[in-house]
Amino acid sequence: MAGIDPQTGRVLITGATGLVGTMLRAGLRPRWRHLRLVGRRPVPDLAANEESVLAQIDDRAAMTRAMAGVDAVVHLAAAAYRIDLETLFRSNMRGVFDVFEAARLGGVKRIVFASSNHAFGAWPITERVTPQHLARPDSLYGVSKVMAEAMLQYYFDRHGIRSVSVRIGTCRPLPVDQRSLATWLSPRDMTQLFERGLLHDDPGCLVVNGYSANTRLKTFDPNWDFLGYAPRDNAEEHLDLLRAKGVDVDGPWELPEHGGRMACEPEWPPAP
Repeated sequence: MAGIDPQTGRVLITGATGLVGTMLRAGLRPRWRHLRLVGRRPVPDLAANEESVLAQIDDRAAMTRAMAGVDAVVHLAAAAYRIDLETLFRSNMRGVFDVFEAARLGGVKRIVFASSNHAFGAWPITERVTPQHLARPDSLYGVSKVMAEAMLQYYFDRHGIRSVSVRIGTCRPLPVDQRSLATWLSPRDMTQLFERGLLHDDPGCLVVNGYSANTRLKTFDPNWDFLGYAPRDNAEEHLDLLRAKGVDVDGPWELPEHGGRMACEPEWPPAP
């Protein structure tokens, strides 16, 4: 096996206009010559090495057409967790299947998937969770991510499609609260992690935790070394910024589970 060549490989990215997608595009553009961006609306400010394709991820026919000539898929598109259940199912379950199946039909060799730390968010924060731990989703949103990871195992075992599922933490330009002192994933580290998923010769069907090199990291991931991921940023460098916003960065840890507030909030919409 071999990884995807940045000079010749065509990479399709869903959700390219979202927060993570926008940051990833900026990180990949300097090195990757062929980026195909799929969305429900045209992608603005296209660079010379980018193309925009209009398609809904749960439109199998449209996604199959979009996969023509594609070597790898980065699947970012997803519904947020506080949304009606029909939309959650259509995007995060049916849409995920349609993207993966279209990739198979198109002969795609590699999928890098935006999973979430909410796939194990019900574990207590005192447990140093690794990808080898049993999944314990903290919400139906987390359940949808576990389901997608299981689908990728199927596509690897039955069809040989290599994949990396990145259990993204708090992917923002800067940490935003006490929890993100442990879960922050900087744009630079996020780009490196997704890129390593594309470049690795043979990741198999790999699950990795998506965090920066945070001093207060609450998890452990031996798969980082296997993948060649070496995070460079640390949320601790931004303590003064958080203090200025009134965030308690010096007191005891506020949230008992890895999923933070999502692990204890009622599902949305709440039951009658």
